Amino acid sequence: MEYSNYGFVLLSALIEEVSGMSYYDYVHQHVFLPAGMLSTGALPETGRVTRRARGHMKKDNRWVSNAAKLPYRGMAAGGGYSTVGDFLRFAQALESGKLIPKAVLAEATKPQTDEGWYGYGFIVVGKGPLRRYGHGGSADGMDADIRIFPESGYVLVSLSNLDPPAAMRLFRYFEPRMPTERE
Repeated sequence: MEYSNYGFVLLSALIEEVSGMSYYDYVHQHVFLPAGMLSTGALPETGRVTRRARGHMKKDNRWVSNAAKLPYRGMAAGGGYSTVGDFLRFAQALESGKLIPKAVLAEATKPQTDEGWYGYGFIVVGKGPLRRYGHGGSADGMDADIRIFPESGYVLVSLSNLDPPAAMRLFRYFEPRMPTERE
């Protein structure tokens, strides 16, 4: 098992071929709009996006802009932008069956590898109320992660405009302390 960004780029090409739409239009129409994700996208870095955070990376022991390292625009392998609220709306739409049938989600969020931690596009770990699925992404000056706990109903989202592991640090602190049952 080896993770492949290229696999997600190939998936976007397949989506375009099968749907007859650009990857960006397809995801906007079939994921972002139905989920109510109005502050999520992948417009080019030169495009104006209200309140889009600017990334900062550590270089020579100073925080500097990551602008020179950014791709032209986000793609299926990463580089888009979103908000915590939109990530929550995505999780709610996914869990409710609005984006894909619940049976498909159940299959996608169970281990599909011999190692037992990766489903179909989701990292899947834990048992009982701490069973969770999600995915993260990071690059110089940006770090993001989402974890959905279907049994308890919790959703954790961490977004950072700093180098990794900024988002992961919040999860490492919070997860061992979170309640396992909702009151």
